[in-house]
Amino acid sequence: MLASQRKQHILEILARDKQVHSTELSQHFNVSEDSIRRDLRELAAAGLLQRVHGGALPVSAAIAPFEARKSVQIDAKKTIAQKAAALICPGQVVIVDGGQPPLR
Repeated sequence: MLASQRKQHILEILARDKQVHSTELSQHFNVSEDSIRRDLRELAAAGLLQRVHGGALPVSAAIAPFEARKSVQIDAKKTIAQKAAALICPGQVVIVDGGQPPLR
């Protein structure tokens, strides 16, 4: 099996199972774990999955760039903001921080 075919099959397994493990993929494809880790790194670099220790998860919308996220679920965000604002009393100070992207 070609590496490109193996990567496509990995993505199909990930879509079905919502997670993949390097050791299981290594056994499934009868290749080394190093080959699977390389495949997962390349798929992650292409933005097709999220690499985690021991395997991979589907790409999370939470790690997309701000420009891509700012127009997603606007009504839900407004509802959350209104409910949060109702919890703030006069004179209170609130700091809102979007956090930092994960270190890689």
